[in-house]
Amino acid sequence: MKKTILISIMLLQCVLLSAQDKVQIRVTASSPAASFEQEVGSAKIKVAYSRPLVRGRKIFGELVPFDKLWRTGASDCTVLTTFEDISFGNTILKAGSYSMFSIPSINEWTIIVNTDTTLHGETGYDEKKDVMRFKIPTEKSPYFYETFTIELNDINSKGEAFLKILWENTTVKIPIKSKEDDALLALIDQHVIKGKTQDAALLFQAANYYYSTNRDNKLAITWLLEAEKLNPQNFYYPNLRQKIASELKEYTNAIEAAKKALALAEKEKMKSAIETLKKRIADWEILIKK
Repeated sequence: MKKTILISIMLLQCVLLSAQDKVQIRVTASSPAASFEQEVGSAKIKVAYSRPLVRGRKIFGELVPFDKLWRTGASDCTVLTTFEDISFGNTILKAGSYSMFSIPSINEWTIIVNTDTTLHGETGYDEKKDVMRFKIPTEKSPYFYETFTIELNDINSKGEAFLKILWENTTVKIPIKSKEDDALLALIDQHVIKGKTQDAALLFQAANYYYSTNRDNKLAITWLLEAEKLNPQNFYYPNLRQKIASELKEYTNAIEAAKKALALAEKEKMKSAIETLKKRIADWEILIKK
């Protein structure tokens, strides 16, 4: 028995020694790779880049000199891919993949979009392959960014957003817009405004888009009234109308629309909608009496 235990201990020691021989200490990447994909309206946009760290250094004006071409990141060039034509910095950027460079200055950056996505840093950069250059003012960030960051943020219902470049205390915001908003407005103009459609669903969709993108809400209400005439049994038409009228502070009209929506909700036994509408009507009636 003792002999068996001794052999087991010896075998365990051999395993531990063998494991120690294989130990490796890896250094964390100084500029870790990153990528993200984001929808903006109808557009899908992807960015792949490397993220250098500050590590106690002065970045802009020293590590990244002012008024000189910069890879806008580290390692290989930063690559931006858009799967449809978009407005990028207020200029149309065709669908495709591009490298993104910059020339930082104290108060503004020159943003450069180039067709060559195979570059390592600035090596081999050819200005003839640029598809656009434009200037963007810098902003001082209230936060300190230790890690170089590119993000797509501040997305709104019109398909607008900002591609933000953030490092140290510097922020650069590049405006982006998908083509969806212009396309939808063109459809509304063609079929609803000029075409005077008699399609209730299309009138509702146009009103809902105007409402969600904070456009002409009074015009949206006229479209909803037309939709209600064409299809008086649809709950969603007066329900949207009461929301818009409320935001316009037209509480008498909001109550009328809400009562119409309530009757349809009760008919369809829509419990949650019934409770919400009853409360809104009561609240608005109090406001009117004041």
